[in-house]
Amino acid sequence: MNTLARRAAIIATAAGAALGMAATSASAGATASWSATPNGAYTASATSPTLTVPAATLSCASSSVTAGNVAATSATGANMATIGTIGFTSCSVGGITFTVSMTATPWTINVTGVDPSNANRVKGNVTGISAHITGFGCVADFKGKAYGYYDNSTGRLVIDGSGTELKASNANCLGLINNGDVASFKASYLVKVTSTGTSPKITTP
Repeated sequence: MNTLARRAAIIATAAGAALGMAATSASAGATASWSATPNGAYTASATSPTLTVPAATLSCASSSVTAGNVAATSATGANMATIGTIGFTSCSVGGITFTVSMTATPWTINVTGVDPSNANRVKGNVTGISAHITGFGCVADFKGKAYGYYDNSTGRLVIDGSGTELKASNANCLGLINNGDVASFKASYLVKVTSTGTSPKITTP
């Protein structure tokens, strides 16, 4: 190889290496697809949440998330937030009072996209739901996934009752709740980041 050819080869190799390093650096520093501001620990509250199965509607006076966390960023929208502790008060079904307890934690909030009908809303779901209800002559478990959206303009996480992936199991509830029943959960939680007392905004660049 002559001198000119060798120099050309060296320059081409160096340029290729530089481009490769630049691409790697750009990829490493890429902005996450979703971000939340502010973020960190949060609490949330809802009034009159309901859980409807074919034969009955379970109603509670209120529900609150007392331990949760909103992530600063998420590349895909998965694990945008978690629900560590959630409670329900003054609940009843068919005139039977009952208590609700989490049986697995955390529940995970995932963002799936912007609502095409409302730019303030991001669509999502809650996975890992696992809860147990107990009352006089009535016990049941509910496990699965619920759907809804987060509204940046109101700071509310809305579980809208859609989907068929939240189901009853281990049910013994006077025929009001049966194994395999699809449950429709509806609630509207006002979310507040603990450090600021304000609701987060979840956005995509």
